[in-house]
Amino acid sequence: MDLGFFAYPASPTVIGATIESAIQSLKQQGMNGVESWRALDIPGYFIASQVLQKIDEADYLLADISNINFNVVFEIGYAIGQNKRVLIFKNKSIAEKGVTVKELGIFDTIGYQEYQNSSELKSCMLEIGNKSPIPLYKSQNIRQPLYVIEAKHRTDWQIRLTSRIKKTGYNFRTFDPNESPRLPAPIAIDAVSQSYGVVIPFVSSNTEGHEVHNMRCAFVAGLAKGMGRVTLMLQPSEEDPIPLDYRDMVRICIHPNDINEAIADFASEVNSAIQSTNINSKTVEETLLQKINLGASSAENEIRGLDEYYLKTDAYMQTKRGEAHLVVGRKGSGKSAIFITLRDEEENKKGVIVLDLQPDGYKLIKFKESILRFLEEGTMQHTIMAFWEYILLLEICHKILQQDKDLHTRNHNLYEPYRKLAETYKSGHLASEGDFSERMSTLIDRITNDYTAQFSNEENVRMSNPEVTNLVYTHDIRELTEDLHNYLKHKEALWLLFDNIDKGWPTSGLQKEDLVIVRALVDATRKIERQMVRLGISAKTVIFLRNDVYELLVRETSDRGKEAAVGLDWTDPDLLREIIRLRLLATDSNQKDTFQEIWGKICVSHIRGEESSQYLIDRSLMRPRFLINLIDQCKGFAINLGHRAITESDLEKGLEAFSTDLVTDIGYEIRDVNNKTEDLLYNFIGANPHLSSLELNKLLTPYSDIGLHSEEIIDLLLWYGFLGVRHSDEKISYIYNVHYNMKLLKALVSKGGDSTVFSINPAFWKGLLIEV
Repeated sequence: MDLGFFAYPASPTVIGATIESAIQSLKQQGMNGVESWRALDIPGYFIASQVLQKIDEADYLLADISNINFNVVFEIGYAIGQNKRVLIFKNKSIAEKGVTVKELGIFDTIGYQEYQNSSELKSCMLEIGNKSPIPLYKSQNIRQPLYVIEAKHRTDWQIRLTSRIKKTGYNFRTFDPNESPRLPAPIAIDAVSQSYGVVIPFVSSNTEGHEVHNMRCAFVAGLAKGMGRVTLMLQPSEEDPIPLDYRDMVRICIHPNDINEAIADFASEVNSAIQSTNINSKTVEETLLQKINLGASSAENEIRGLDEYYLKTDAYMQTKRGEAHLVVGRKGSGKSAIFITLRDEEENKKGVIVLDLQPDGYKLIKFKESILRFLEEGTMQHTIMAFWEYILLLEICHKILQQDKDLHTRNHNLYEPYRKLAETYKSGHLASEGDFSERMSTLIDRITNDYTAQFSNEENVRMSNPEVTNLVYTHDIRELTEDLHNYLKHKEALWLLFDNIDKGWPTSGLQKEDLVIVRALVDATRKIERQMVRLGISAKTVIFLRNDVYELLVRETSDRGKEAAVGLDWTDPDLLREIIRLRLLATDSNQKDTFQEIWGKICVSHIRGEESSQYLIDRSLMRPRFLINLIDQCKGFAINLGHRAITESDLEKGLEAFSTDLVTDIGYEIRDVNNKTEDLLYNFIGANPHLSSLELNKLLTPYSDIGLHSEEIIDLLLWYGFLGVRHSDEKISYIYNVHYNMKLLKALVSKGGDSTVFSINPAFWKGLLIEV
């Protein structure tokens, strides 16, 4: 008889009573194969090692998530990592408290069964014989051996941790909650199974969003432990948040040096794991669907794999030719993919300096709050411009001194200019350790301290040019610039790529200071480029911006249209199919397959009478990242259920999970532009998918009380593709159907007048419980 172990929370007690009653009922029928943690008779408090030992001995795990807690989540992850059969239950009579299933995004993507009494639970438990383990089929990825869970807020502790991980020299993939609000179980399983080492930072209980983050970490930690991956679990304090049961597995890192030591030990263990020849000895026969790897939807997680299947669009070629100073696109449209591909191509060229910067928005927010908001407008612009110019020059110097450390000793043309540049750079007494975020943080802290000492919290402070110079610079800026120019004359080209300035920033709506920061960055990069070109130095600078930030920037700039911008707006479904085809062919040997040929091997051809790939594209908002996420969700359900290809049922389940994420994702994007629109999309729960002007305005009535006009909100909903306009011929136009021409979309609204019918994009229906 197969042995099972039942994990469930101790509170509320009604859960345990119901579960124990079901277990006893099974025993009375001669089925003695299931026991719970209460049968372990552990004195004092729960001891994790004994629980995990029981899971090791069992053939399957039963777990209750009616009240989601750390222990059970960890144990579910551990059992999956051990390749055990897992059956998850939820008592639907228990009100959800704390973290909900939908918020967490794990259990609704691998499935669970609901019950309301011991009889129903017993019937569900009998189904375990038909349950297969979730396949762990991915081989480990030596090119990106680490997987890192990031916290939502980039505190100094988190910045130090990321910096030290970069110092190990190992490439790594991340889960970033600012990019994806939920972590689907199939994605987590796939990421951990590909990794040699996993870094899991827990956050303290006084951190906003700590409940969801720490539960997510518990699941990933369980997976990593179960799969035998090198696992580093950290927390920033001794008191919380890990329960005593699992406290021995966590490393306390209060001070920066604690993080340094923890990562040093972790890196050595990862190296040993990579050197081991037995870690991948267990092989599993894979279906074609299991072999297919679409890659990560976020380009940042494909630093060493994107070149295998990147689609070089016209926007990419324009950027490479230097025709664009700004690359503009919505979240998930491919900005970072261009950033990474362009950087990797140019870095491989001899004599080219490529500076790729991805700042931390968290520090810029602190800079704004501590200094910029106290300055008179003219002084604010001058100060932030000086700041950007200074830090960009410093980073170019830092890159050169690192990249040519050995080269200059073998090249007599570089030797003297290098020595002079190094001497001038070091004269500023700025720390050069850590990554860009840490160096920027050090500079901002120094400027903040000097400003506070001189002006305290005075309002509308006006500073003269010499005062700004003394505040920002610690170098002789003219000497630094001259030495840098003298060195770059011996190089072929300089590329300055700047991404992520608006990543997760700000969370409370864009403010005037934010636009000044972006505008000053644009001006500083252009100034540096012009100086270089005048001296005969080939220099190209590119800034990657969110579309909404760019639109506001243009609106607030008097000399609009001055900067050459390339837009990443996707309107052609066939281009999106080509993106997917290239990714599919990367794991399929038949390089001549068309999209339809390879798609037909892994997915049902139609759903509800619609061609399946078009059905998914129509629900992706025409963004590559969203389409990849949606297909991955459907693929995950198919694999978990043992299907050899994605079925109609898998498409439905994948769309439901994706839609829930999309509601949160787009809600965040809208909020970032206008902080008064918090939870705007939830006003449409259960709404009619097609709304008259009167019905739509009625739904938006609450916002008139806080000073927002319905027209303003409707414009946002149209801009982000949440709403479309229904024509007289029953055709619906969303923003991407009119080539992102907002004027044309608004003209359709104006033409329809009071009889205009707005349609909610079907991508949101499942997430908002909209019935058709």
